[in-house]
Amino acid sequence: MLKILCTAEFDQDYIEKLEAFAEVRRRGFSINQDFREMLTKEELKDELQDADIFIVGYDKVTDDIIKAAPDLKLILSVRDGPEENIDVQTCKELGIPVLFSAGRCERVVPEHTMMLMLAMARPLIWANQALYSGLWSKETEQEDPDRYYSFFKVIDQSRELYGKTLGLVGAGRNGVGLATRAQAFGMKIQAFDPYADRETMKSYGIELVDLDTLMRTSDYISLLARVSEETKGMIGARELSLMKQDACLINTGRAALMDTSALIAAVSSGKIRAALDVYDNEPLSQDDPLLKLDPSRILLTPHFAGCSIDRITFHSKAATENIIRFLNAQDVDHIYDASVLSTQAFTERGGKIRGYLNNR
Repeated sequence: MLKILCTAEFDQDYIEKLEAFAEVRRRGFSINQDFREMLTKEELKDELQDADIFIVGYDKVTDDIIKAAPDLKLILSVRDGPEENIDVQTCKELGIPVLFSAGRCERVVPEHTMMLMLAMARPLIWANQALYSGLWSKETEQEDPDRYYSFFKVIDQSRELYGKTLGLVGAGRNGVGLATRAQAFGMKIQAFDPYADRETMKSYGIELVDLDTLMRTSDYISLLARVSEETKGMIGARELSLMKQDACLINTGRAALMDTSALIAAVSSGKIRAALDVYDNEPLSQDDPLLKLDPSRILLTPHFAGCSIDRITFHSKAATENIIRFLNAQDVDHIYDASVLSTQAFTERGGKIRGYLNNR
């Protein structure tokens, strides 16, 4: 019987499907979804000693860990970007395919981003806090009318999304998902993505433009690109200076896509507004300059755009189906580098269990 090590958050119903043909061990983060319980490097090496298949979420799977796992033949990342925490090059050299659960955040991240857009169009969080702090109250109206009427100066700046332009920096699954939701509010959608197909984007109602045009003409700009050498720091002081007065930049992608210091300066100057879910250093320190900005012009959430119970079910289903297809010698939906399947190393490693279920 195959042996599977699972350190990722995983739906129990799909664990039971895997147990029909494998012995499944859940360890570390998988058990309680507590990052304090993640395995150390040495613990992970020990757990992988006899594992044929490794289902991983956030553990760092480095070169030395992979080389210390003699029986490992297949890795399944429940994340969309397995290269972020897995040494995929070493996996290829050793003939270990890396499958992944593509699209697990294609609903939750667009929904969270849409929520931030709505909350910035109408300063929802600020207004809620104003109510609880007593700013909007009979007592303040009577005792401090200047402070009371300062409330209306903010809420009177509320905006509608209808007719506004959303600019997507990155038009992958999350970008297209956000576009679909924004179109329901009557927004015009444009995107900057050098790798997107123009006709495909047109079919989604998305117009491809260059980055400068997008920065100049969008009312809301959403950063959803993948981080690469090309995209690191792609939004800096120059790009922010192109934005419309009071336009809003929303980053639910990765902090590395932008220059945070430049963003702080742009928000502080009153030029733009912003909503962020990702940061250079996480969690934020209480003295972080982002927390000192005017809360009516910036909205901060604690990196949870991709979190949902439904996401766990999605990636568990996708992972299980991918593993079963591989073990049936069928084409898998998502493999990091399919060229590994044609290597001699694969024949001697991962290929040993491809078709396993056909031969039982």
